[in-house]
Amino acid sequence: MRRAWMAWGCALLLGVLAWLGWPAADDAAAQAGGTAPLAAAPSQRGTQADGRAGVEAGGALRVDAELRRLFDYQLAALGERDLSAVRKAVQQALQSQLSGAALRQALELFDRYVAYRRALSETKLAGGSAAEGLQRMRALRLQFLSAQEVTGLFGSEDVYDDFTVKRLRIMADAGLSAAQRAAQLKALEAGLPAELRAARQEPIKHLALAEAEEALKKQGGGEQELYALRAGMVGQAAADRLSQLDREQAQWQSRVDAYRRDAQRVQATPGLDAARRDQALADLRARRFNAREQLRLEAFIPPQ
Repeated sequence: MRRAWMAWGCALLLGVLAWLGWPAADDAAAQAGGTAPLAAAPSQRGTQADGRAGVEAGGALRVDAELRRLFDYQLAALGERDLSAVRKAVQQALQSQLSGAALRQALELFDRYVAYRRALSETKLAGGSAAEGLQRMRALRLQFLSAQEVTGLFGSEDVYDDFTVKRLRIMADAGLSAAQRAAQLKALEAGLPAELRAARQEPIKHLALAEAEEALKKQGGGEQELYALRAGMVGQAAADRLSQLDREQAQWQSRVDAYRRDAQRVQATPGLDAARRDQALADLRARRFNAREQLRLEAFIPPQ
């Protein structure tokens, strides 16, 4: 059965490549050297290319989430580019980081990754439980990718998906008391890898900080108390950055308030018709704010 699935997957992959008119990985690697650098897609101009490619100690391609991010960054341009142009961009990105067998392996892996994504878009995963949908998606991956490649490309994502499914089961278990549910959720959270646990706690930490700051201000706490609170919850470096942001925001607000007062005086000046009033306000904005700041000002005080 597994061999039949793999044969079907390979046949679909070959069909996709033939339909696209793509060269084989070996030919593409050879041809890419003579290709002029491809300009960035319109939506990606000015952005930093995501992901990277590397090799293991023995020289084999390192298959990991960074390589998948490299693939996905270029695939995000679909719609602005056709798939053939996207593959050329991937070739050039890989060539700047890989050579030889590792480059050929990466290009061949990209072809199978694209075939998987195409099949995924044409496969109905909805219906049944979330766990069943995940199982269908993971079975589909193995039609195009080896188990080792799946772990490298999707490992962290799969860990988090499994965590989410287990969390949903705990939340839906009517047989648990509130205390039992809280204990199981806490244990489940503690079992996450450190980087995933930190990523989950980051937005919660900042929400808790905002609530604590609001409570402190209501109690009349000053700048020293606020700094101590922040340093205790998010660290001294972050507390320093937040203090600097507070100062910048206070300075900005002071400038906005001064402009608002002067603008009100302009609007109350007798004898000004609409055209001269608008010009006076425009001159006032130009004196007080640069072009970029004027755009920001519109969020505080829409043009009159």
